[in-house]
Amino acid sequence: MLATVGSERKEVAERLTSEPEIFTNGRKAPIPRGKSELTIRLARGDEAAQIVQLMTIIFRGKKLLSRPGFASAGEVEQLMTQGQFLLAESETGIIGCAYLELRLEASRLDLLAVAPSQQRAGIGSQLLEAAERLSSSMQCLFMHLRVVNLHWETIKFCRRRGYVEFGLESLNGDQPVSQHCHIVRMCKKLKADCLAF
Repeated sequence: MLATVGSERKEVAERLTSEPEIFTNGRKAPIPRGKSELTIRLARGDEAAQIVQLMTIIFRGKKLLSRPGFASAGEVEQLMTQGQFLLAESETGIIGCAYLELRLEASRLDLLAVAPSQQRAGIGSQLLEAAERLSSSMQCLFMHLRVVNLHWETIKFCRRRGYVEFGLESLNGDQPVSQHCHIVRMCKKLKADCLAF
């Protein structure tokens, strides 16, 4: 019985991430001519090294703000046992990813990152949309995410997509919250009928 439920969930997840639409600022946008088509899909277990390579490119020179847990293939493989990586892939390879932990009532998006050369092309919006649809299909009611307050463009991006701030956290768990540099916790109620692209 449990094996059947697990395989059904995997099939739903694969179906939901197989045919993404393109969104920019909440509106559907056509694929620009001359650009390769984008695919959003679940990561395979053998792609941990590629995810680490992408994280290295994205967080180069941002040691303070980089996310622990994405620095080695072993760490990524461990995360794959706890959640799902969604990958944005073009004909040139993996250009973006999101890491999602599905939890009772509220899923948690721990990472949403796009290669610097591909930013502002709607890829982050597509990854976020795919994560929300996957969460909704798994009966999650809310999506939670955390953003460093210095990333004000990311906070604005999330607000435009319906996320609201509901708390602050310290960058370092054992330190008090600093007004200059801290984590903003954001949340969005998911659509219950959001079952397919």
